Amino acid sequence: MKIIGVEGLDKSGKHTVSIAIVQYLKNKGFKVQHSEFHRYDTPTGKLIMDWLTNKWDVSQHTIELIMAADKQSQQEWIQSLEDEGYDYLILDRYTRSQIVYGIVNGIDKMWLSELQNYIRKPDMELYIDVPAEVSMQRKGKHNNGENDRYESDKEMLERVRNLYLFMADKDHKVDKIEGNQEIEHVIEDAIGYVEKLTRK
Repeated sequence: MKIIGVEGLDKSGKHTVSIAIVQYLKNKGFKVQHSEFHRYDTPTGKLIMDWLTNKWDVSQHTIELIMAADKQSQQEWIQSLEDEGYDYLILDRYTRSQIVYGIVNGIDKMWLSELQNYIRKPDMELYIDVPAEVSMQRKGKHNNGENDRYESDKEMLERVRNLYLFMADKDHKVDKIEGNQEIEHVIEDAIGYVEKLTRK
C-alpha cells in the first residue's frame, strides 16, 4: 500500500484535492482509503483541537508529543488497511506538517524526527502552495470556520510557507503545486503527479 500525504497551509485546498485524488484512484480500479491528521474525533485529536482553539494551554513540546501520539495511535489502523489489500491511503496532512510547524515554533528538527521514528512514512507528498494571507482569508471546515491559533498568525504562516517551499525544493518526494489558481487546475496538477506514482 502506498501513502500519499497532501500538505500545505490551512485552507490551501488539501481536503478538496485529497477527495479528488481518492475519486480518481477509485475510478482507476484501485482500493483507496482517506483520512486526515489530526483526527479531531480521537482523544488525542480533541486535546489538539482544544489547544488550537485556546481552550487548553500547554507548552509547544507537550503539544508536539500529543500530535505524534495522535499519529502513532493510527498506525495499527494503517497496517490493517494494508492487510485488507488497500492500494492507496490518501492523507490530508501527515508527518511533514508536524516537522514544519514544529521547527517554525522553535522545536529542534532532530527531536521532532525522533518522535516520528516508528511512524510509517508517506510514499509521496504533494505540497499545495498558497500565500499566508490567502490561507487566513479562506473559511475552514473546522472550528466553525474561525481561525485557530496557527491560522491567525500571519508571520508564523509565512515562515511555515517558506520552510515548506525550501523542503519541496530539496526533497524529491515532495511535489509542489501552485494552490493560488482555480481549484480544477490545482486538482489537475495533483492528479498528474499521482498518475506518475501509479505507473511505478
